[in-house]
Amino acid sequence: MLNPLNVKWIKSVTRDNGKAWAYTNYNLGDTFLLNFSKNPKWYPTNYLKAKPGEIIVLFQSMLQTLEYPAGWYMTHLITPLDNHIDKIDNTLHPYVRLVGVVGKPRNSNPINNEWSLYKCNRGQICKIDTIENKNRDLTILQKQEFISNLFEIDTHLLENLSNIEFEQIDFYENGVEEGSEKTKLKLHKYKERNADIIIKAKNQASLLNKLYCEVCSFNFADEYPNLGEGFIECHHKNPIATGGIRITKVEDLAIVCSNCHRMLHRKNNIGKYYSVDELKSIIKNKI
Repeated sequence: MLNPLNVKWIKSVTRDNGKAWAYTNYNLGDTFLLNFSKNPKWYPTNYLKAKPGEIIVLFQSMLQTLEYPAGWYMTHLITPLDNHIDKIDNTLHPYVRLVGVVGKPRNSNPINNEWSLYKCNRGQICKIDTIENKNRDLTILQKQEFISNLFEIDTHLLENLSNIEFEQIDFYENGVEEGSEKTKLKLHKYKERNADIIIKAKNQASLLNKLYCEVCSFNFADEYPNLGEGFIECHHKNPIATGGIRITKVEDLAIVCSNCHRMLHRKNNIGKYYSVDELKSIIKNKI
């Protein structure tokens, strides 16, 4: 259950000046890159105000169409997954932060016009107290409770924030992966560091005498007696771009060595990532 006190921030988002929805293709449990403008007054201090576990309300001002009336719509409750800002190739909104969806609205109606969001309609992260009710003076808690009740909540992501341990990554000799690719790799590290499923995958492989790399057959225990016993890495087979944080099954993971793991995260000459089977074929055929 979501604690309304965690709903601390609010941010406006827009697409095509209110003619189209922003981020509504992302659902409960999904993760995505939240864009921020290049305004030097706000970067980076404002964009890092919200901490992992704190909730940001996303809202957007929509123009009237045949499908929905004009008004302000609260479309997501999100939480940051780390304390980093990355940069991408986007002229107007070049800064991004990795966030996860913990709430989606119960209905598709705009909020009641007794509420005003003018003070927080700036694109920056604002305190939740900036929303106003035209008819009543409300406490911050009353505002937080009002917003919380608008949403269907999934706390799975919040409950697993403690598993996020983004480690320093030694990137490839061609240089650091930038922007969204770098952030996708960080998300992949989060998925792989869900301790319970990793332990389960390794234990299952060990019971089957398959605690060696599925790509090149490297066995740490054979190469490093005692020291390498039980050591191996896991790779999430499903591309990060196809979805957010989901309940991972053992069959979603591949047992791989460190070198092959890095190669699975390296793009080929047509800008694609190889699958486990494709990389295995490369080694086998030396192509």
